[in-house]
Amino acid sequence: MKEFTPVWAWVVLGLALAISLCVDVVNTMPGGSIDLRNRITGARVMMAQIPPYHYKWHEPEPPEFCDPFNNPALPVNKVTATPTGLLLLLPLAALDYRTGQILWLILQWILLLGTAWLWLRRCENFRQWLLVAISFAGFTYTAAWRLHAERGQAYVLLLFVFACWLVLTLDVKKGNGFIAGCFAGLLIALRPPLLLLLPFLALHRRGQLPGAGVGLLLSAGLPILINHTSWPDYFSAMHDYAGIYTSFVNTPFQPQAYPETVEGIPLDTLAHFAVIPFADCSVFALFHAFGFDSVPNLPVLLVSVVLFGIWLWFSRAQSMARLLPALAAWFFIIDLFLPSYRNNYNDVLILNVIAAGVLASTKIPWGIWPCLLALPAGWIVYGATFGKPWMIDAPSLLFTLGAVLFLFLPKEEAVLQPLRRKEAKKKKS
Repeated sequence: MKEFTPVWAWVVLGLALAISLCVDVVNTMPGGSIDLRNRITGARVMMAQIPPYHYKWHEPEPPEFCDPFNNPALPVNKVTATPTGLLLLLPLAALDYRTGQILWLILQWILLLGTAWLWLRRCENFRQWLLVAISFAGFTYTAAWRLHAERGQAYVLLLFVFACWLVLTLDVKKGNGFIAGCFAGLLIALRPPLLLLLPFLALHRRGQLPGAGVGLLLSAGLPILINHTSWPDYFSAMHDYAGIYTSFVNTPFQPQAYPETVEGIPLDTLAHFAVIPFADCSVFALFHAFGFDSVPNLPVLLVSVVLFGIWLWFSRAQSMARLLPALAAWFFIIDLFLPSYRNNYNDVLILNVIAAGVLASTKIPWGIWPCLLALPAGWIVYGATFGKPWMIDAPSLLFTLGAVLFLFLPKEEAVLQPLRRKEAKKKKS
């Protein structure tokens, strides 16, 4: 990577990322990272042996459990992370919230840069390096990343874990091994729709299945040891949440008294958030926009599963270098079919699609062009603070178009060449 990347390119990349980080700090510090708050309180409630997804705080309960954005009028709270996701946040939940909030912002950036490093080190020419670098650095200036960082979202964790699995799976020696399978199991525990990984492994990476089983058992089983109600409460809450979401009924927020300060933070600060445009772009929101408010969840989910199954069957003879970018694209697309809000912070998942797709082709793939166009669109959305959903969702729609195009990569294969060259050098020596 150092052989073909000029020093000036690294300097420009570093400066761009440093400036973007400063903007995130400015956005985050005056507020309470409101999406992180519900996950931290959820982790604490789980540790206290209380069902974490239907819990509602009331005085005189501990203020550490208080999330001022939970609507007492709804049957569920705002926690949507799986028990495994809450488990990973326990170290932050053990700290005072302000310290945990700052650490999570830093961790978001570490996970993002770690993902970029995993891909950049596998680029074999400056063109690939430049496209991947522009995509990662440029994305941090979009409304999607600004919202993710300021709200304290966790999709960047999925991005990093999935990148680890993709890179390991592409490795000639480790791609069919136990460790790669463990990452697959962790992914499923963090994001249950990724169960679609299992038929993929059964067709292409059977050696990963034992590791996937162990990884899933450990990452899903540990929360049960901490709180046996965690997973049953999660699935019950997601069922309730899906019903609330697809009804498109706006439940007024029921007034409730809160302490003036929570964990030493004034309530006005804890409940404060930066004005960053966001809008829902799931297929259910699309149905709603056209007047269809009673579309059942199951048929929509089945359509997505059937489409994935058709792709999996007809692409079974393709090389792994072409399969993995398409698989990453499917995991970006599948979020559109879930009966829940699909906000633009989900867009961070496109970065694995772009990186894997760029490395899988000897030419610039068609899917990169809508994604590159989505970057300045995301900058404009953030800078202009549009209010109309179709304007806010324009970058997400462009990323989705790019993901669809990445399902149909050309036959050229470049991503495994660096590994093959390394092996050839070892044989010669």
